[in-house]
Amino acid sequence: MVFAGERCVKLHRIMLSALGLWPYHKSFIWRIQSVFFFGAHCSTLFSQLLLFITSACNMDCTLKRFCYICATIIPIMSYYSFYFNSENLKRALQHMLLDWKMFENSDAIKIFEEYLFVSYIFTLFSCISVLIAGVIFSAVECRYIILDVIAPMNESRSRKIEMEFELFVNEEQYFFLYLVLEIVGVEIGVWLVLSTGTFLTTVAQHSCAVYKIVSYLIRNTVTIHTLQLPPSQRMQFMRRNIYLSIYMHRRTLELCKGLLLSFDMWYFPLILICVLSLSCVLFRLYNGIIHSDDFYDILVPAVMLCCYIVYMLLANFLGQSYSEHSVELLESTYDIYWYVAPLPIQKLFLIMQKSIKSHKIMLGGLFVLSIEGFSTLVTSAISYFTVMHAMRS
Repeated sequence: MVFAGERCVKLHRIMLSALGLWPYHKSFIWRIQSVFFFGAHCSTLFSQLLLFITSACNMDCTLKRFCYICATIIPIMSYYSFYFNSENLKRALQHMLLDWKMFENSDAIKIFEEYLFVSYIFTLFSCISVLIAGVIFSAVECRYIILDVIAPMNESRSRKIEMEFELFVNEEQYFFLYLVLEIVGVEIGVWLVLSTGTFLTTVAQHSCAVYKIVSYLIRNTVTIHTLQLPPSQRMQFMRRNIYLSIYMHRRTLELCKGLLLSFDMWYFPLILICVLSLSCVLFRLYNGIIHSDDFYDILVPAVMLCCYIVYMLLANFLGQSYSEHSVELLESTYDIYWYVAPLPIQKLFLIMQKSIKSHKIMLGGLFVLSIEGFSTLVTSAISYFTVMHAMRS
């Protein structure tokens, strides 16, 4: 049976290598990929920003454009957060591989298998879902072309794409250019967010698994069985468990703090952009329900709303899970029979109880990833939506 961690790494290697983000690939092709995605990102964003200069529009049109600009910025920031932190990603991968090797011949590997299997299934399911959604999105955007082939009319149906670009060429004459730019830009952007997000999910699941193993080691340090061992063997067993627990806890804490420090400058503004974009999407959905008779004007913001909600909910859920596992580690130092252990072991446990603290993932020194933080984000988005509605009224 193949270890779930190896399957996760193989899947992430395929996903990130396609984007030129796999930290072990520094070849000439990797540089070509970087230039290609940099040019694609800049051209897509620049062509959307040009619309504010070349054409005027009302508040509804401005909010619609702002939604898509934010949706373009999110994958750009996700991409370059990995691009400029390739060394940190490499260290994270080496860290996880070392942890798996340390416990490959023990029962603790089952805990890694359990947590990483969930991450692998989630990543695989997300990839399949995105591929299916990409086909559906392409078919919907090409619906007028498909209908002209299947059920032709005397005149060709009017063709229009959902996202607006300024390419300084006639949109009707060069419709396929606009269509290809939209489809390729959207699908690359979604794949970027998916690839980076699922990799961080695997790292978070690995950290939770390590905390679970450390809690397991601490709980098994002082038991009825260990107290019946000969004194020398008992002391050796207890010291080994405590030292290994402290070592694993410190390594995992350093890994998480290092990644948090390197990604903080990217993901804190990313959260703010998501909140602003979510409020604009809410406003678009409200306008579509109240003022529009076109089902497509309701469907698009509804899908975008679901994507933003799922994205923020999963990020906060992972942060909540990580915090709960760190709290469980702290609680395990109190739940065992530490008071009947030998005096040197009791001293070690007292030091651990005072020094080990729960760890929370905090972005920008202000926002904590948690379920409560998710409710705060949604409340903020609704507040901005209320302000926009009041300004329009």
